[in-house]
Amino acid sequence: MTDSDHNPLGEGSTLGVIGAITVATWFLILDLIAHRPFYTPSVLGQVILFGRETPAPGLVPEAIALYSFVHFAAFIGLGILVTQLVHLAARESVFRFLLLIIFVVFEVFFYAFTYVFFEGTRGIFPWWSMLAANTLAAFAMGLYVYLRHPALRQSPDHEPLGAETN
Repeated sequence: MTDSDHNPLGEGSTLGVIGAITVATWFLILDLIAHRPFYTPSVLGQVILFGRETPAPGLVPEAIALYSFVHFAAFIGLGILVTQLVHLAARESVFRFLLLIIFVVFEVFFYAFTYVFFEGTRGIFPWWSMLAANTLAAFAMGLYVYLRHPALRQSPDHEPLGAETN
């Protein structure tokens, strides 16, 4: 893909939707296994967006809808940022390292964000479930980027990370 074909909003939105659907599907599967579909977005919506310390029992449709909107919007924003960095990483090796840093920060940020700032989520979502969700999302998003950007796949062969460019 050449820079003239680069559409950061379109490609980044697609990338973000891939990540958002991956995480949502993971938690839907866990919720279905526990016989409580849509429990996760209901609790997160109530605690994070409505400010409830203790989520109401049962499902709160408004919390599910609002949290889903915020979830997809956040992933689309992340997708647009990552898309920009991918295009830069195809030309400059330092941006490949920055992509790795973003992955690590993303993993730590979400867990810390929900655990530290929202007491109502403690004990409800084990750390492994969030780590798995975000890792699956990163893998799905990375696969999309890998398949869509052959120049990025080839660039480490031509310019190893840390090599000086002229």
